Amino acid sequence: MELFLLLPLVTIVFFIVIAIAFIVGFYNSDRFKNPEEYKDAGSTGERIIYTTLRDKIHIPEKQILRNVYIPTADGKTSEIDLLVVSRKGLLVFECKNYAGNIYGDIKRKKWIQYLGKQKNFFYNPFLQNKNHVKHLKKYLEQFGDLPSYPFVTTISRGKWKVRNLGPNDYFLGYNCHLIDIYNAMPNSDLMQRHYTAIMNKLVPLSRPNEEIRERHIRNIKTR
Repeated sequence: MELFLLLPLVTIVFFIVIAIAFIVGFYNSDRFKNPEEYKDAGSTGERIIYTTLRDKIHIPEKQILRNVYIPTADGKTSEIDLLVVSRKGLLVFECKNYAGNIYGDIKRKKWIQYLGKQKNFFYNPFLQNKNHVKHLKKYLEQFGDLPSYPFVTTISRGKWKVRNLGPNDYFLGYNCHLIDIYNAMPNSDLMQRHYTAIMNKLVPLSRPNEEIRERHIRNIKTR
């Protein structure tokens, strides 16, 4: 009889433990801690690159920094979508997630997106990312000429047609694959020598507070 009465109690305790584990897992999840990065489809590309780096290339999570705001010489900031601090070098990602038909030329500043009859212009993402790399290298210039690899990536919502891509114009999923490129990268003595100091400078710039984000957006709108 005592065992018969104990079984329901054990079942209730089991479900309570499961519920607590679920709640704790949710509040410790990346989605809960950084909800602003899950508000729109644009962040999907960043998460895909993130999981590829972590799960397929096996780069430790602590070396993959998201939404890094690099201080610039004019007192503003340059936002990097995703930055990898690797012993091979700095991998700088500009993630785009445009639908429709997109036409671009590496040599031109403006690219075009067609959504039905609507025509939109946007800044060449390769030039945009080269600016990110320029500000990043300036910020870290005390460590020497660190090897830096700019990547542009998009998930397959749109149909992209890009002209004049060069051998070092890495457009992931379009003319190259991240795993092949990363495996071919040589190790960098500079990165290995200064790795800890570089991380100490960059980690505090990742996922800053809302005030810094809003200031960055205001600066973009006033350009």
